[in-house]
Amino acid sequence: MGLEEALILLYLLVDDAYRIVTFGGRLRQRGPEPKLSDVEVLTMEIFGEQQGRHNDAAIHRYFDGHWRPFFPDLGSYQAFARQCAALSLIKQRILNLVFPASDTIHILDGFPIPVCHACRGHRCRTFRGEAAWGYCATKKEHFYGLRGHLVITLAGTAVAFTVTAANVDERDVVPNLYDKIRGLLIGDKGFISGDLKLEAAAHDIDLQTPLRKNMPDGRDPGAVARLIRTRRAVETAIGKLSEMFAAQTTKARDLPGFVNRMARKLLAYNFSLMSTQS
Repeated sequence: MGLEEALILLYLLVDDAYRIVTFGGRLRQRGPEPKLSDVEVLTMEIFGEQQGRHNDAAIHRYFDGHWRPFFPDLGSYQAFARQCAALSLIKQRILNLVFPASDTIHILDGFPIPVCHACRGHRCRTFRGEAAWGYCATKKEHFYGLRGHLVITLAGTAVAFTVTAANVDERDVVPNLYDKIRGLLIGDKGFISGDLKLEAAAHDIDLQTPLRKNMPDGRDPGAVARLIRTRRAVETAIGKLSEMFAAQTTKARDLPGFVNRMARKLLAYNFSLMSTQS
């Protein structure tokens, strides 16, 4: 499939999703509609992310230079950026309604999101009061920033995302999922907690994690091995989000701006996954 066909297909998918979350009605109750429709802006954002443009300015330049005949009403960068920010809630609704956590098996993992180099952490003003010092066990290093927590299905679709300060315990994120998912939830060793497991069970969630070497495990070894193999799917998803969509690069000055950009990245990832699976 060529780029032109991919852009048209994405527009149709976004248009259907937009109609679902707005119930086919008008989003703005007052004032005139913008010249560039919301569906066009959402399509540009998602397609731009898929083409390696990871901020509003880069996306605007890309479409202004390469796709102007498809979007003749594209105006200034400032107007485009404002409309992108205004559609933050719509992107989150599309994630929740079009890509729901309706499966019976989900996988959860966290990943670091530095907001600056470690040497600048003590004087960094970006995300003041929202970022903190944390530790990345994978890289075995401390970092200053945020921590993302991603939930995916077995097929790899991102169905939930939470962002916290880097020093927040990963186990504190699980209660945020009680109203979203049911069934088996697979996490890593960072989610080990007897109390949390019981609390999750009360909300119809079976939280399963590999145990540490010094902890007795009465489960079937074959089942534990399958659990570990299955959990690797979320590491693959995080790797794709980081490498293809720069998910570990904030490019924002506050938490609402970051949430808006992350929603765009997750939509770009999910729609890309949908096109490869169809």
